[in-house]
Amino acid sequence: MFRKILDFIKEKKKIILIVLAIIVVIAVLVVVLFKVGEETRKNNINDTAWLNDNIAIDESDSLGDGISSINTVSYVDIFNMKYQNVVNDKIEELLKDNDYTLDNPLIIYNPYGTNTLSFNIYFNTEDEVKVSYEIAVSDSQIPSYSNTLYNSEGEYATTHAYQVIGLIKDETNNIKITCVDKDGNSEEKEFSINVPDTESGVDLKLDVTSSNIDTELENGLYAVLGHDKSFNSNVYLYDNDGILRSELPLSGYRTDRIEFIDGNMLYSYTDSGFLLVNKLGKIEKKYDFDGYSMHHDYIYNEDKNALLILANKDGADTIEDRVILLDLETGKVTEIVDMMDFMPEIYETAVQPEGGNTYGGDELDWIHLNSLNMVGDNDLVLSSREMSTIIYIENAYEEPSIKYLIADESVYKDTSYEDLVLDKDGDFLSQAGQHTITYMDNPDSDDTYYLAMYNNNYTRSRTRPSQDWSSYEGASTSYDEGERSMYYLYEVNEEEGTYKLVKSVDLPYSSIVSSIQNVGDNYVTSSGKNHSFGEYNSDGILIKQFNYTSNKYAYRVFKYDFNDFWFE
Repeated sequence: MFRKILDFIKEKKKIILIVLAIIVVIAVLVVVLFKVGEETRKNNINDTAWLNDNIAIDESDSLGDGISSINTVSYVDIFNMKYQNVVNDKIEELLKDNDYTLDNPLIIYNPYGTNTLSFNIYFNTEDEVKVSYEIAVSDSQIPSYSNTLYNSEGEYATTHAYQVIGLIKDETNNIKITCVDKDGNSEEKEFSINVPDTESGVDLKLDVTSSNIDTELENGLYAVLGHDKSFNSNVYLYDNDGILRSELPLSGYRTDRIEFIDGNMLYSYTDSGFLLVNKLGKIEKKYDFDGYSMHHDYIYNEDKNALLILANKDGADTIEDRVILLDLETGKVTEIVDMMDFMPEIYETAVQPEGGNTYGGDELDWIHLNSLNMVGDNDLVLSSREMSTIIYIENAYEEPSIKYLIADESVYKDTSYEDLVLDKDGDFLSQAGQHTITYMDNPDSDDTYYLAMYNNNYTRSRTRPSQDWSSYEGASTSYDEGERSMYYLYEVNEEEGTYKLVKSVDLPYSSIVSSIQNVGDNYVTSSGKNHSFGEYNSDGILIKQFNYTSNKYAYRVFKYDFNDFWFE
């Protein structure tokens, strides 16, 4: 048999070689054509003239009567500023050439691509009115959603342009727009939008556990950040009933919080880039930087009009140990904190875990900064998960230095840093593996202030396997199982060099990925490993817990009211 095959190959050798040659040529052509096509697509989406010719605002039969959408090729990049500007110019042309009224408004589904469960509506009224809306669907398990819209021209106005959020995906949404003048006279407009399935894969309806207490949830939407993964994870906004009301698409990285700056919303969309988005969903500005990538947290410094960012330096041997400043006026990046300068002894005693760092790389994650907060204009509070330590940095922008550390005294025993550790005032377990350190003034005292945190109550340190955690009796060393985590509130007295625990609330256990936030009189917390987030009253009693489906976890959950942005 084998000989017959060889004889056949010899006999047909010429034909076989020709066929192989043809296959090779075809393969080369496919590669060349793909590269040419890729280059053409890249050139197209960066060509304003091409974008003008290939972007149209058309009414869409699939969305519903009178509902328009952006009609363009599939490969356009919504994060491209030329795309954003072309779409905006086309909307402006329509507004200039048409007299839109409440009876005949311009309605465009998600025109800028930045909010997949929204539509924009534009119209004028003869009288000054304020505008509210209600969204309802046929599913009896989904309550209606309503809000009063924010108009930057004033509570009552004659010119109206709004992004309306809260649509339910894969449903026919029945929308009622209500205009009320100063005398209480009202006028309504009703229409429907057939919203496509966004295919995000997250829960539309969360499993909700309610308590019987009378305390109301604070107004707002829960922003679930980093759902199921750090990368390519959108921002998902849920209402107080646990219904998904908004999705903000990202590109390559989760966002760690939302900041509001001069009437715009700012959030990260890559690990080295931010978006500044206006209330209509248009990207006003992008901030992309080189040399660093962000991780875990950032916060806006209004005084400097800059972002403080926890960052990794490209090509460095260590990760998660620096703070950079991104000037939002110039786009310039300045490194202001390198923890190696402040705690070299801690670095020198760290070892590389078997298998590398948490992300599989060989950079040493020796201190693992996981949150930052500002104190006044010049000081920072950092959280080190690896050392279960709160680090206060003073004069962060000029001559930074460590002012003090908060940790159990055993962590720094017999090191050069033990004199920096504040004294524990009282009998309690110090924080372990904490997240989201948050500074708050003490309204009753000028001598003390508060530091709130999610105390994970988790003592494992991968780069210090010989660390003695025996002082943390009751804390867990398990990644997956533990008795509890806690909301902790410390009162710090710098003059006396002390910290004491003034509030502790038991929370579902989460070894990592977690957050706390003071919202009005309540506390919003996220226990990522437990796949839940909740809102508690001022006495630490659970009002509602929301449970979500996830293969891994969500990184954080913060609550925002979006007042003076989307809502009045």
